[in-house]
Amino acid sequence: MTELLRSTLLAALLMLAGAGPALAGKDGNRAAAEFEINEAQALEIARAQGIAAVREVKARRGVWKFEGVDADGVDLEVEIDGFTGEVVKVERYGMPAQGF
Repeated sequence: MTELLRSTLLAALLMLAGAGPALAGKDGNRAAAEFEINEAQALEIARAQGIAAVREVKARRGVWKFEGVDADGVDLEVEIDGFTGEVVKVERYGMPAQGF
C-alpha cells in the first residue's frame, strides 16, 4: 500500500510541475523567452522614451524593465509590456548631473 501511495504522489507532483507554465498566465512570472517582444526591440522602445545609457535590464511578470539615465544624466526607469510592446511606465528620478 505504501508503494502505491508513493507512486500516486509522485505522479501528482510531476503533473503539477508540468502545468506550472500553463498556470502562470500572461501576468505570471514568465521567462523572457516567451515574450513576443525581445530585449533588442524593447530597448529600442525604451530609447524612444529617453533611455540613453542602461544600467540594468530585467524581464519579469510579462514586462521588460530598463533602468538607466537619460541624455541629461537623470535617472530613468522604463517598463515595456513583453507581449505588446506598449510602454507601461516611464519614471524619472532626481536632478540632472552637474558638471564641475
